[in-house]
Amino acid sequence: MSASAAAPIHGRDGDLVSLQLSTDARHLEDLLEALSTASFPVNPQLWRRSAEVIVEFPAWESDIEELKRLLRDCGFDSGALRVCPALAGFEKNT
Repeated sequence: MSASAAAPIHGRDGDLVSLQLSTDARHLEDLLEALSTASFPVNPQLWRRSAEVIVEFPAWESDIEELKRLLRDCGFDSGALRVCPALAGFEKNT
């Protein structure tokens, strides 16, 4: 079974999802600092693509609204937060 066809991982806080944001290198430290204030641990993976840095990390569905609020409060575009099933993964070229 491929990862994209795998059943979702479900827990008491909903499904496990992968979250993704992109920023330019100048704002990366501010973004990581904002994420560090979440009420749950954020373990980001960083991907560099030309002039931007992609930040990807797992979270539970129930954490998404907190993250959107946190991003808005720190001056980031909460609408830029991409959500994908945890095992499906994002295409690295998007």
